[in-house]
Amino acid sequence: MASIRDYLFDTAFLDRSIDYLAETLQLAITLLDSEGTPVAGRGNEGCDTPASRVYPFRFSSDIGSIVCAAPNQDLLSQAEPHILYCLASLNSQLLRETELRETSEEMLQLSSQLNFLFKVAKKIIGIDDLKKCYQIILDEISQAIKADQGFIHTKGRWDEDIRVTHGMTDEEVDSAQKSICLRLPAAGSTIICTREDGGSLLYSPIKEKDSQSGQMVFLRAAGHRAFSASEKQLVGIIENIISPTFETLRLYDSLQDLYLNTVKALAAAIDAKDEYTHGHSFRVAKYALAIGEQLRLDSQQLNDLEIAGYMHDLGKIGISELILGKPGRLTCEEFRLIQKHPVFTDKILQPIKLPIRILEGAIQHHERMDGSGYPGGLAGTDISQFGRIIAVADVFDALTSKRPYRDAMPVEESLRTLCAGMDTLFDREMIIAFISALRSDQSKEVLGDIKMGLKHDDLQNLNQFLIELTEFAMSAKRE
Repeated sequence: MASIRDYLFDTAFLDRSIDYLAETLQLAITLLDSEGTPVAGRGNEGCDTPASRVYPFRFSSDIGSIVCAAPNQDLLSQAEPHILYCLASLNSQLLRETELRETSEEMLQLSSQLNFLFKVAKKIIGIDDLKKCYQIILDEISQAIKADQGFIHTKGRWDEDIRVTHGMTDEEVDSAQKSICLRLPAAGSTIICTREDGGSLLYSPIKEKDSQSGQMVFLRAAGHRAFSASEKQLVGIIENIISPTFETLRLYDSLQDLYLNTVKALAAAIDAKDEYTHGHSFRVAKYALAIGEQLRLDSQQLNDLEIAGYMHDLGKIGISELILGKPGRLTCEEFRLIQKHPVFTDKILQPIKLPIRILEGAIQHHERMDGSGYPGGLAGTDISQFGRIIAVADVFDALTSKRPYRDAMPVEESLRTLCAGMDTLFDREMIIAFISALRSDQSKEVLGDIKMGLKHDDLQNLNQFLIELTEFAMSAKRE
């Protein structure tokens, strides 16, 4: 049996509604669960209430109803607008709390998946033996999904076969590979199926570009519970992240890409929530990297800065697509919700033991030099260096990108806007470094085709404009 009380975090409004209907409108109120059993109520003591009506709650499943009774039908009809208003408010509260619960569960799941992925990445970074690397990945996934057995069969660095196992002999692997499950048309994607012996099999392909280079297979013996949809989802996410990385490991012997590809995949998933921000995290990361190079940060700092750039909007997973893609002006409440995304980012990343400068860069990119930013209202050098860098990169990409409410700004106008906020909103040093990066030939490797997609007022005289803008920024600093 289910009751509305089971789905409300705070039942105070429900209790006040019952009190209002009973005391102000003189109704007898009974709250029923899904089986029609009374769970709460307020009676009109001493009065006969033969006229009654049932008002079910609007929810994805049956959670009961509220029964309103009155001495006669006329009084009940007069009270009905008030009843419907209270019911609509309760239904709205149910919807909001359901969305909040789902968002919280999604954030917790994402945090858990991130924690797992970074734990695996940490274990394999620096390992030269490709087979050992695959073994660690197999063992960690098998442990995470509680598989009895498992194996990875894929290509090595020179296209040689690599097979690693978890709790299996070579003969058992050969037998598993003959399973009809692995010959199904759906075997090009992650699947769960029941083997001929009654055991459960979870299969995921390992892909390189448009072809399949191997497979990950996990087994549970007959009599044990079958693999679940959530375990399939986890393995599918892992496969989507590690498949392209396996190719990189084979060709370049570089495990750092696993770490970075994980971040890129997550950033792309967030950007995909809004068609107008497609590629935003990628461009912000590259702009930040170009600034960092001009500031002569070392290679590890540059690596961490790029990761922070990719992660800076991770918290937007907790914001509705309807708000992110709204074409008109946001309401105050919607804007306050948007301002919470750095807080959501912090909650997602806190369980992961990342370097503090990555966390600060991802969380502080909306802080402003005069303390007018969010979420912490930090000012000046209280804002981390990464936070001040990503703030400039983030605003520049926002200005030069098309939005539902305006066209993309030219580079010149966008830079003037940034310069207008020097020392008050943005760090002057970061702006000067960014302008230098746009001028520098060395930035071509980092910015690549991004610069080609930018809009300009006067492309032929852009370099002279950048020189004059740099001189203006430097002279203002001396004054």
